Amino acid sequence: MERIWNALRYGDSETRKSIGSVIIFIVIGIVIIVISGLTGKIGLFVVGLLCGVIALIISQTFTLVDDDFVAEVGKEGEKDSIRSVSVKKIGGNSSSAKKDNSAKKKNDGSYEEDTGIKKNDDISKENEYSDADRFGHYNEQVLKKVKKKHHVKKDHRPIMIDHSKTYGIRECPAFIWRVHSKVYILLLEKEPRKICISRDMIHHVDYRPGMKADRAKEYVAFHKENLITSVFSQYLPDYYSSKVKNDPLKVKNLYMIYPDICITNRSIAQVMDLLYLNFMPEDKITKSDKLNGYFKRIYAANILYKDKVYSITEYKDAVEKTLGEMVYAEMPEREYSATLANLVKGRLISQEYADYYLEHRK
Repeated sequence: MERIWNALRYGDSETRKSIGSVIIFIVIGIVIIVISGLTGKIGLFVVGLLCGVIALIISQTFTLVDDDFVAEVGKEGEKDSIRSVSVKKIGGNSSSAKKDNSAKKKNDGSYEEDTGIKKNDDISKENEYSDADRFGHYNEQVLKKVKKKHHVKKDHRPIMIDHSKTYGIRECPAFIWRVHSKVYILLLEKEPRKICISRDMIHHVDYRPGMKADRAKEYVAFHKENLITSVFSQYLPDYYSSKVKNDPLKVKNLYMIYPDICITNRSIAQVMDLLYLNFMPEDKITKSDKLNGYFKRIYAANILYKDKVYSITEYKDAVEKTLGEMVYAEMPEREYSATLANLVKGRLISQEYADYYLEHRK
C-alpha cells in the first residue's frame, strides 16, 4: 500500500494513469456488485465482475519498481528520504532493469564516516572519476537517446555538479529540469543516472566559499576533447589563490541546494533561474543586526557578481532595484544615509550612486 501511495503522490503521469485506471475499475466493480446485491439483478453482478477482470488485466501489464530518491517533509516537519515508485511495462528488457538497479545501489556507496575505509563500490567510483576518457562514449546520437530514455524536457538546463555525498556524485556534468512538484537531474556519469527531488525541499541556495582544491587532480576527464567536455567546459568552477600564506592549493566557491548537491559558480545561475531561488549567504555580514535588509541584498548580489554568476548588467539591475525600493521605504533618514554610506565604504556602489539616491529620496 505504501508503494502505491508513493506512486500516486510522486509518480509521473503514466504511473498515475496506470494505477488510477486499476483503482477506478475496482471501485466501479465493487459499487456495481453491491447494487446488484441490493436490487437482485444478476446482470449488474456480471458487469461488476467484468470490471474486476478488466482491472486485473490492466494490473498485469505493468509492475511497480523503485525509482529515484525523493525528499519528503514528515508530519513534524522533519526531512525524510523515501523511494519514489514508478511503473515498468511488462515485456521490457528485465536484464537491463536489473542492471539499472545494481547500478543504483553502487552509486549509493560512500566513504565510511568513522573509519575512513572505502567500500568496494567507492573504489570503483574512484576509478571512474580518475578515468580521463569516461565521457568518450558519448556522441550526439548516444546523448539524444539518453535524453529520450530519461524524458528530459526541452527547457532543461546544463549544469556542473562538483560533488554530493548523499547521491555519490563527483565532478559530474548534468541536465536539470522541473516537472510540476519534482526536480529531475540527469547525471552524465559513465552510465547515465537520474535522480529526483521534491521541489518543496529546495527553498534557497547555500554558499560554500573557499573550498580547497588541487586543480591538477580535479576534473581530469575534462582534459580530453569530446562532446561532453566541449559542451560543459564553460561550467567548470573558477579557482582562486588561497588566502593562507604559502598554501599551494587553490580554492573554489560552490553553491549548494538540498540536500548537499554542490554546484559550480559557473552553473548555479541556471538552477536559480529554473527554480526561482533566492540567494543570501550566512556570514557575519548577513547575521549583523547593525545592517538592514537592503544592504544585505546588495551585498549578496555583489558576491554573485564577483563569482561570475551575475554579469555587470545583472548586478547593476539588482542594485538599482534594491535602492529604488529603499528610496520609498519607511525608515529614518539617518538609517537611509548610513546605509548608502556603508554601501560606498564596502565598495558595493560608487559615491555617484549614493549622491544620486540621496537626492532622489529628497
